[in-house]
Amino acid sequence: MQVKIESLKKSLGFWDSVAINVGIVIGVGIFRVPGEVARYLDTPFLMLAGWVAGGLIALLGVLCYAELASSFPHTGGTYVYLREAYGKPMGFIFGWMEFTIQRTGSIAAVAYIFTNYLGNALPFALRFEKLTAIFAVLFFTLLNIRGLHVGARVQSLLSFLKGAAIFAIAVLVFIFSKGPGGFQAPAPEGFHAGFFHYAAGMIPIIWAYGGWHESTFVTGEFRDTKKELPRSLVAGALIVMALYLLINTAYLKVLSPAEMAGQKAIAAEVLKRLFGKVGLVMITTAVLISSGGALNSTILTGGRIPFAVACDNPAMGGISRVHQGFGTPVLSLGLNALWACVLVLWGNFERLLFFTAFANWFFFTLAGIGVFILRRRALKSPAVFSAAQDTKFSMPGYPWVPVLFVGSSVLLCLTTILHAPRESLFGTCLILSGVPVYAFVQWKGRLKGRVGLS
Repeated sequence: MQVKIESLKKSLGFWDSVAINVGIVIGVGIFRVPGEVARYLDTPFLMLAGWVAGGLIALLGVLCYAELASSFPHTGGTYVYLREAYGKPMGFIFGWMEFTIQRTGSIAAVAYIFTNYLGNALPFALRFEKLTAIFAVLFFTLLNIRGLHVGARVQSLLSFLKGAAIFAIAVLVFIFSKGPGGFQAPAPEGFHAGFFHYAAGMIPIIWAYGGWHESTFVTGEFRDTKKELPRSLVAGALIVMALYLLINTAYLKVLSPAEMAGQKAIAAEVLKRLFGKVGLVMITTAVLISSGGALNSTILTGGRIPFAVACDNPAMGGISRVHQGFGTPVLSLGLNALWACVLVLWGNFERLLFFTAFANWFFFTLAGIGVFILRRRALKSPAVFSAAQDTKFSMPGYPWVPVLFVGSSVLLCLTTILHAPRESLFGTCLILSGVPVYAFVQWKGRLKGRVGLS
């Protein structure tokens, strides 16, 4: 069975791409991770500077992906770019990483956020945190198995509502909070903790920015990949950065970094202090809807990754099958759910955060280097968008944007390794395990081919 990507209808435009990226990026991280960031960045200035830096790193990645997407206007995103730059084995290993680490790890992490806010309404959810998170994963997986679909118009509406909710929360805080709040926190006496301690604070920030490249997975369905898609990627990144700075400034109007550190439901704590139980109910409802939607969409998209890899590798058998009644890849969704539940049992939110970060930025590094490899091969036409020519971040004749993106990606990888060596080692082992899996799949495919010929 081969997926016919070329037959997909080219109907997506500028605002569709913005909606996809903003809708996925602004999931639930901004309602949880500022508490993790405050563990490492202990002043308002450092915190806000960290969110700006995270936005700029995402913007660098966006510019690189804009060039790659316009060079290879095919559905598949990172999978396509790694396959073109390094060959089919690397594409397979990327798909294997998405299954074993990135998507399933993100499903588990979002399930924890869902559980933390559910605990505001149902206290027993926190007493049985892992069990509740597993239940959430299985519940939304079953919904997707039954054929839950979200159209482009619904995605646009949800993206608007998420952005509007963050803006409304910030406005309410600015209106009703009194005094400078957390901005009175004293500055630390020098960088005693060391550079990599502060750099570790970028990991949760970067996780909250995750998804800036998601619309490239449907590049083949865009009407204009040379102008509209690159511009929409940049616009989405800038919108998210502005909203994140706004909401974090609002948090700091109420809580100091010390009070924020370790908070599992920081938005709920802020509104509870300002409006009591009414504020707690408001934010709990909003975040449960947002986190439920994020969990559902992550399961929906993640379930298609093993399915797509199996379509390109017939030897993987039933994983590529679609249920006749539901019209969904049941086995692919089920495998993702089972592994996500294992990851829930294995770690907590912070552990999953650093576990997914290493693998994610390792492959982003490869994609950034791939820009240079593909340029050297002269595979792109002169008319496509170029990060080295079409942005103000570059100097004539020198590709500053990809260099800065690769450098930032390497730094984030090193930071993750130094801060979370066990999680990084586990992630590395899972990535490397994709090599024998790929060899086995290819051997099985060749064996089936011989049997078929005979």
